[in-house]
Amino acid sequence: MVEKVQPSLGRMPAVNFLRPQIQTLKAYESKAIPGCVRLDANENPLTWPKGMREELFASSFALNRYPDGEAQGLRLALSQYTGVPVEGILAGNGSDELIQLVMTTFGGEKGAVIYHPPTFSMYGAAAQVTGTDTIEVPLLLAEDGRDFCLDVDGILEAAGQPRVHMIILCNPNNPTGTLFPREDILRIVKESQKIVIVDEAYGEFAGESVVDQIPNHPNLLVMKTYSKLFAMAALRLGYLLGQGSTIQLLNRARQPFNVNSFTQKAGVVALNYVEDYRAQGRLLIDELDKIVEALKLLPQVTVFATRANFVLFRPENPEQVYEQLIERGFLIRNMGNLPVVGKALRLSTGLPEENTRLISALEEILG
Repeated sequence: MVEKVQPSLGRMPAVNFLRPQIQTLKAYESKAIPGCVRLDANENPLTWPKGMREELFASSFALNRYPDGEAQGLRLALSQYTGVPVEGILAGNGSDELIQLVMTTFGGEKGAVIYHPPTFSMYGAAAQVTGTDTIEVPLLLAEDGRDFCLDVDGILEAAGQPRVHMIILCNPNNPTGTLFPREDILRIVKESQKIVIVDEAYGEFAGESVVDQIPNHPNLLVMKTYSKLFAMAALRLGYLLGQGSTIQLLNRARQPFNVNSFTQKAGVVALNYVEDYRAQGRLLIDELDKIVEALKLLPQVTVFATRANFVLFRPENPEQVYEQLIERGFLIRNMGNLPVVGKALRLSTGLPEENTRLISALEEILG
């Protein structure tokens, strides 16, 4: 009798074992071009406030030990900063982890999430990874063609489906920069009776938030990050705010020790410099205003209203403008063909001297 030989894993391509949800998913790409000023990721380009680095590096870390799995010191500091009780705070390895955690906890094969394109691409990616169905209710374009609003009635109608478990609202919205009216968001929270996640990654720039409404709504979660105003994108730190009972459910699916000790301490120390960061935020918005005004003066350019630290604009030839800015040493974000918007570009503010050179480059290319 001849023994049947099983094929070795070395001969079996890994793609044969790929989950169906991953087959059509593309890896997230972050472009880096040496020598270019990076204006593509909506970061805070300013250095940390004076004294913060010294305070952080003077701290002691037991690097041979696991971090505090509950991030108690960080959550206490965030409680004092946000006014949300400690039990209503969950720290994550950036907002990306938290988005996927919410999908894992409340979505999956029997759940669906509503979101409003054009918006942050990681919502759809996390849904696909977790097997969560998606329902898109696109933004509505204002009559002037330069601003957007939520299709509140459309979202509420879609939320009436039993399979819908979650709604994600990005406010201010990435990539449009739109700040949605508070009453629209709260109407969705009240009437949908689904879990509503309000992503306020850029909330510090807009100066508005619905965090104060968390005690009134057990279905409300607010997501924030240290990657934008707090200039800690490299350290990967985000956090979710909600009622304690909801945060407990999310903790069931959270990876243990998901935020390292250094990042936890950096998050605590940064909150000692809130006023310095707010001053930085005002400077960045003033700088962005200069860029926006310069763009508005250029022919055949549509500039969309923004309340964040970036602006979305649509020149006549976006790909050409994108490439010519790279030639002049500026990397911005080519958004491709966005729903509702069409082909567009997005840029965030750099340092003042970089912004001056950027405006000159834009005038040279588009003027």
